[in-house]
Amino acid sequence: MTPTTRTSNRAFRALVGVLFVVTGWSCRSDGVPRAEFIVAAGDSTYWIRTGGSGPTLRGSPMVLARLDGRFRELYVVDEDHSFENALFVGQRLYQRDLITGDSTEVFRDTLVTSLAERYERRHPEARRLAPDEDTAEEPSTQATAEVSVLSVYGPFLSLEYHADTSGAGDETWHMTRHAVVDLRTGKLVTLADVLGVADADALLKRARLLYRETVDSIRRDRRPEARRAAQALGRFRFDPTSFSLTSPNGTLMIAFSAPGSGSGGEGFVLPMRPLPINEPAWWQDARGAIPSSTREREEHWARGAYVVKALYDSTARPVAISIADSAGKDYPVGGVAAPVHRIYWLDRPEISRAERNALERAFEEAEKYDDGQAERASIARPKASVAAAND
Repeated sequence: MTPTTRTSNRAFRALVGVLFVVTGWSCRSDGVPRAEFIVAAGDSTYWIRTGGSGPTLRGSPMVLARLDGRFRELYVVDEDHSFENALFVGQRLYQRDLITGDSTEVFRDTLVTSLAERYERRHPEARRLAPDEDTAEEPSTQATAEVSVLSVYGPFLSLEYHADTSGAGDETWHMTRHAVVDLRTGKLVTLADVLGVADADALLKRARLLYRETVDSIRRDRRPEARRAAQALGRFRFDPTSFSLTSPNGTLMIAFSAPGSGSGGEGFVLPMRPLPINEPAWWQDARGAIPSSTREREEHWARGAYVVKALYDSTARPVAISIADSAGKDYPVGGVAAPVHRIYWLDRPEISRAERNALERAFEEAEKYDDGQAERASIARPKASVAAAND
């Protein structure tokens, strides 16, 4: 595990600790609708129950997905191939069935592994480090990769893959791309796998046109930052496999991002405006986890006799979660990390005892995570790109 990973992990757990103080409470609130659900927000998962003696909220530093009515924990494991004077750390993304405990690989970095193998061939005298050994303070060669979750809708997980390398002469190289994985198979998918062949072909034509329009708009921009960005455009290319799923305002859309590689900002992605699509059949089951309506700084999930609300503050405060009854009366529940990604319902139909016991174990285990265990699956943060010059 790299020093950066250890530092960010400690900072994350410190934040979670603060959130527990803010949100890990219960109080009596007569008349609050009875409900039970899981909120996926930020890099955390929150288990919320309301009714009876009042709302309770329990937070945990893990990322969950739900497939075929069963919860899966998404987590990242560092894969260290380092030598005494060369740092090589890649990552693998796994999903773990909470009931069986079985883990399956979702995505594996192969770039860092191949670079480590090439380094070993070129330096046969180099000694590969044991798991508990550290590299030199300033290794001559470095290659690291990071896998981050962008979104989860039904069986499809969108991810971001980012790699950094450096070598002699302080030369650096970066690369970023997006991809979609089918959690049912653990395989990367194409747009046709998600939408069907006919809809995929039509969307790709629109996406290629949008890419040209995006590039042209950057080149026409006369601002100094846009001119600098235009110089990096040659390092980007449209790739029909570099896309992710998104749902602004509750509508499924496809967001293409041209992958870049190079020594500067071209090592990130060139994002394009999300494109609307004809909703595929699988979306009917997935849409229940996303907001049924949105307003400015507010999202709603309608659930028959009650509505769950997420209210965003303009400051860095937690997102306020409340539940409203059929008469429109609001009952505060607590605060969660931003943003709220999705809600998984546990009350209708009632989850099985096996699923409930599995969730209890997962929350207890996640509270004990430390630097010696597998990392949680991080939620990707926006990275600088040439598109920023055109904002």
